[in-house]
Amino acid sequence: MSRLNTVERDSLPENQRRFHDAVKAIRRRPITGPFIVLMNSSPDLTARFAHLGHYFHARGQADESILTMRVRGFASLIGSRALNAPYEWSAWVNWAIEAGVPQDTVDAIREGRPPQHLTDEEKLVTDFCMQMISGNHRITEATFNAALAHFGAQGVVELVVTLGYFAMIALPLNAFEIGMSNDQKKLRKPFAPLPVTGTPWQGPAAPRSPLPAIAAAVTTAPRLEPLSTHDDVAPENQHFLDRVILTRGWISGAFKMLMHTPDVAARVANIGAFFLYETILSPRVRSLTWLISARELDCNYIWQSSLAAARQAGVSEALIAAIEADRMPADLPAADQLLFNYCYQLLRDNHHVDDASYAALIQHYGVPAAVQIAASVGYIAMLGLVVNAFEVAPPADDSQPAL
Repeated sequence: MSRLNTVERDSLPENQRRFHDAVKAIRRRPITGPFIVLMNSSPDLTARFAHLGHYFHARGQADESILTMRVRGFASLIGSRALNAPYEWSAWVNWAIEAGVPQDTVDAIREGRPPQHLTDEEKLVTDFCMQMISGNHRITEATFNAALAHFGAQGVVELVVTLGYFAMIALPLNAFEIGMSNDQKKLRKPFAPLPVTGTPWQGPAAPRSPLPAIAAAVTTAPRLEPLSTHDDVAPENQHFLDRVILTRGWISGAFKMLMHTPDVAARVANIGAFFLYETILSPRVRSLTWLISARELDCNYIWQSSLAAARQAGVSEALIAAIEADRMPADLPAADQLLFNYCYQLLRDNHHVDDASYAALIQHYGVPAAVQIAASVGYIAMLGLVVNAFEVAPPADDSQPAL
């Protein structure tokens, strides 16, 4: 059952209602799913998520992504199954089938079986996506080069961000157990729902494969040409570069890759700016969330980029070392314990939060902060996939925001 109710427009402060209107206008349908979750915390953030999401599922309104709907739909099925995300599955499964993904392939993915009779493109997307979301979250040279040859630079960036976007919205959906309403289902052809498998993470004693060591500092060049100045992009795209700079003052390593799809870069930057400057989370909670997420993704870029903020927020060197070593200290303060449990349950095992952990977190932090923690984990997951996929080195200067 859903843990949150829809926020009605008239219940919002008058200066927030424009964001409610913006979400409905961007999506051209009622507020549902992840937007229910986000609206319970920040209508402004909700609109930013909706603006990025529209790029990937406009579905003929003004289809913006250069990836075909079949590729996006197929990637959505892989991501939904990997993250145990039943809402995302419900939203995308019929779109994937309409775009040409065979029913037997859909059934195999839903049931956790290796699909048979995949096209060469589907095999490539499967390899690419599974390498991003499993193991050490890195893509082999062979798979990356094959994807680059097939999709081109903009297409391969959009493939990474497509999967990252699904993760960014799936984790808040899972945290608050948002399901598709009966009215939504009536608008769709019948489909087999995605079963949630496994159980939530149950604490440090739970059996677990050891995390890989945080990767050593990357010293090689990134896999795509860095785009950071007006001379690097076409004149018609220079205003997108300006929009990214406006949000954080410069083009960081992550955005040098994202600028290969400039419109997406600007939309992602707008979301990131919220977590950098406008979140209600305390600096300690925000930076701990970044470190925990970076560690789970084996993402040295985000790890290194988060350390200064964590230290400034008073996070001790002992706690930083414990996160890096995948240890939860016995003397962890109660509030930190709740945060760690919540983040680990979203990032580990079946990516859902058990009732007791959820209730305890809400009692201490409240719903708005709990929403923004889950959304922060999702944003970091998306950005982590980008920098891992393109082997982006952490910035040498931590005086400017890299996220």
